[in-house]
Parts: sequence; structure tokens; C-alpha cells
Amino acid sequence: AHCDVLVVGSGPAGLMAALNAARAGARVIVADEGPVMGGSLNNEVEEIGGEAGRDWAAGVIAELSAMAEVTLMPRTTVFGWYDDNYFGALERVQKHVAEPSHDAPAERVWRILAKRAIMATGAEERPLVFGGNDRPGVMTASAVRTYVNRFAVAHGRSGVVFTNNDSGYRTARDLIANGIEVRAVIDGRPDAPDVDAGGAPVVKGAVISDV
Repeated sequence: AHCDVLVVGSGPAGLMAALNAARAGARVIVADEGPVMGGSLNNEVEEIGGEAGRDWAAGVIAELSAMAEVTLMPRTTVFGWYDDNYFGALERVQKHVAEPSHDAPAERVWRILAKRAIMATGAEERPLVFGGNDRPGVMTASAVRTYVNRFAVAHGRSGVVFTNNDSGYRTARDLIANGIEVRAVIDGRPDAPDVDAGGAPVVKGAVISDV
């Protein structure tokens, strides 16, 4: 496959990059390893431009899908970037299908030649370390938000949010909005700004030492 711009990742940064390039007339390929385009926006309820992030993503994806020069490739992992902007990608065509067709492969390897490439692969949350952080029931904030916002699954009836940045407060608000009690938001920053915790008590300048 050939394109002017290859965008790896379809989160907020990837979608905006693809949209700007496509509106400028470029041939664009967007590859994302997930089954649904949108990246982290599928797990969030925070607003972008006055609408929920997932709804904003759905609108952008619909616009991209309607453009003849745009190719959206979900379930596709870009595994290598080689000389002359040659990329290798693995598309999982029927790995998820209950009754696979005999007329299509289970997987397909793509060789993509791109004039330009944009890496918009997002980031992995780095967990905070403390005694007992490997116990069942202890998980990263992004995982909890994914469970509750994307899959409507509660991690438990109550919990404590331990954070060193403002995103922990977003986690607390999402949990409370879904009927999960937040016993406390523990913020390791002694000078943390006052952020809406959804009504949960906030302890600043403290850390969890053990679970």
C-alpha cells in the first residue's frame, strides 16, 4: 500500500493528524492495533468541544470513513519502520470472527510505503509503587476508567484513588458517577491544586505505604 501520510494510532492526536492531512487532500492510512478506532477516547467521558470524547471521536471517524483517500485499518499492528519510510504491519482479519470465512485469511501482512509518518501511539500509565501494589483489587487508574466507562464493569463497591496528578480526580468523578464509593483521593503532591473530586475527601501530601 502507498500513502502520503501514515498515522499509527487513532487516539485524539492520531485522529486530529489524520483529519488535518485528509482535509488537505493527502492520501492517509490510519492503523490502530485496537478493534475500535478512537484509542483512549473510548474509555473517557471527558468533553471535547462540548461533547463526550467518544462522541467526538465517532464524528471524526465517520468523516474520515467517508473520504475516498483515507483508509482506516483497525486491528492492525505496525511492527517495523524501515529504510525509505517502508513499514511492516500485521492486520488481524479473522482472528475475532466466530465462524471464519474460507475466502479470507486469518491475518494479513502489509508493506506500506509512506511519504510521511506520524507516531501517535499514546502512552502507558506508569503505576505508583507501594507495599502490596500487586494485590488483587489494586489497578491503574486508566484500567479502572476503561472498565467502568467502556465496559460498564465496576471494579468493586468502593475504592481509594492514589494519584500524583490531576487525572486521579477524573477517575474519582467517573467512579462516583457510576455508583462506586470513593473513600478518599490521596494526592502525593503537598501543593496540589484544588480539583473537583466529585465529593470524595481529598488528602494532600500523603502516600500509600502498604495495602
